[in-house]
Amino acid sequence: MKIAIMGFSGSGKSTLAKQLSAYYDIPLLYLDCVNFKENWAERDREECKKMVKTFMQNESWVIDGNYSEMDQAERLEQADKIIILQYNRFVCMKGAFKRNRDYKGKVRESMADDCTERMDLWFFTWLVYKQYSKKRKNKFKSIKAKYPDKAVIIKSRKQLNAYLQNLKKYY
Repeated sequence: MKIAIMGFSGSGKSTLAKQLSAYYDIPLLYLDCVNFKENWAERDREECKKMVKTFMQNESWVIDGNYSEMDQAERLEQADKIIILQYNRFVCMKGAFKRNRDYKGKVRESMADDCTERMDLWFFTWLVYKQYSKKRKNKFKSIKAKYPDKAVIIKSRKQLNAYLQNLKKYY
């Protein structure tokens, strides 16, 4: 089983990835851990691609994150399931603020070493406005159109819970 999880910041991608990784007992890669090195320094793109390619050689996997420049096309092609969490901005804001409250000054499992949780102006602007661009929404729609049998766009927690119950019946 290979599962790609994508979507908006604050939607719970990492939490879902961890749940599915544990449920299916398959390895998990957080792309934020690939993108960032210590203290929010960005990793060289070629090094990122190499890390992702190596991980995708596993027989099964869960990969959490968007990062189109990290072999996204190959990830989506290989994936058996593509789950896109496309919640509204208020749900994502609530999720991000809760995460910030719970992890402020700490490093989450889904982040690189010394990348402590923070809510700065750049991330707030991304969270509330920029990530909801028409281009980004259309990108998710195009993924769904290209892979109609294995991609799903989930727009609410209720929809996600129903999807997961159904998924567990078949796998």
